[in-house]
Amino acid sequence: MAETDKSLEKAVDDHLKRLEGRYKANTKIFNATHIGHISLAIVFLISILFPFLYLQVDTLKVNLEMSQLSQKIERQQQRLATYNRVLAGLKQLFAAVENTPKPLVGYIRALEKEATGGPRAQMPQGLQSEPAACGSPVRLDPWMACRIRQFVAAHFLRSREILQKEVAAPLKEVGLEEFDQWQADLQKGVQDLENQFDSWIAADPGFWRNFGRTSPFHQRMIDGANQFWVNHKFDEVGDKMAQEVVLMQAAEEELNQKKAQIQKRKDDINSAFKNIKTRFGKFGLEPSDAILIAPIVLAALFLVAVMNLSESIRLRKSFQMLFQAKDEHKTTLTDRQVALAMPLWIDPLDPRPKRRLRLAVLAIPAVVSILTLLVIFYCWTIPDAFPGLSGAGYWKYGVYYLLSAGLFTYGFRRLQSAVEKYSEKMPATEPANTTS
Repeated sequence: MAETDKSLEKAVDDHLKRLEGRYKANTKIFNATHIGHISLAIVFLISILFPFLYLQVDTLKVNLEMSQLSQKIERQQQRLATYNRVLAGLKQLFAAVENTPKPLVGYIRALEKEATGGPRAQMPQGLQSEPAACGSPVRLDPWMACRIRQFVAAHFLRSREILQKEVAAPLKEVGLEEFDQWQADLQKGVQDLENQFDSWIAADPGFWRNFGRTSPFHQRMIDGANQFWVNHKFDEVGDKMAQEVVLMQAAEEELNQKKAQIQKRKDDINSAFKNIKTRFGKFGLEPSDAILIAPIVLAALFLVAVMNLSESIRLRKSFQMLFQAKDEHKTTLTDRQVALAMPLWIDPLDPRPKRRLRLAVLAIPAVVSILTLLVIFYCWTIPDAFPGLSGAGYWKYGVYYLLSAGLFTYGFRRLQSAVEKYSEKMPATEPANTTS
């Protein structure tokens, strides 16, 4: 009988040694996996996930700002082109008004020849007038006055066409309403000047007899044109437009510089992101690809660590049950001594607050995985955040993320079960030491 007891005791001791050996090997694997996957989760969060999120948010902001800048530059360029066209039109308009008396000298000479039986006088500068009955050259002064008024009317008709096409139309195209009243006054000014010239001719129908560049009538027409320029503030409006042209050119240059700075900042961020280094070295995958697969990788590593921890809890329970079965009063090996000799990251013999704290540390990869999913789902709304990801790819990764959630859930439940079953079929345990 004694021999049988000794053999049984030896078998138990051998089994205890095997349990202890398996426990140590399992614990070594857990420690490596546990430290590795928590370190990886933290490094990934700080070195990859947050920079990637910043890059995508910054890219979205840059694209929006660049779009707004492009639209603003386009509007500025359109306004600049309009002002340049209007300034040229104003000069053309004044030249047309100012030059009214100059071609009139040659036209009067041609009319004199027509009155004496020569060919019909053609209006200069290609002007055309509607035919009107001016009577016979027999009554020379009324006939000459009628034909000259036709010339003046045709000349001012061309001036109004210039005003409409080269000044009013461009300003209307870009909606520059601040010049509406000025345009209306200008239209009225052209008509008033034409009426003034016409009234001078009616008052002195024989003016043509001594009309020339030095004649008083010629000078009066020139003075009227100059007064037309002054009254309608051509210089002031022209200077205002020219000044705004300069300001718009400066604003356009500033916007282009800002656009270049934004693009450079974007390139710098991309370059820095691609060259991220960690204690593990450079990542072999593209950052976007690494982020897409991170939740499933973290879940797999978490499951490996938890399975090893659960197995360690089961092995230590077996060891404790067998050893303390020989010492029911726990005088040789107490629960506290078991915990010191065979420690566990989450020890069922520890107080509940301590276990919860250590569980929170163990759950860091799960938290990082949730943050990663939030970033991924947000970045899916940003164009080109994940280049090459198509509609089928979204479904594929969606399945992966459901699988990762399942792995985390299974791991937590497996660990919870191992902790809760630790006290089953065990000798009465000592009161928990809440001070440890």
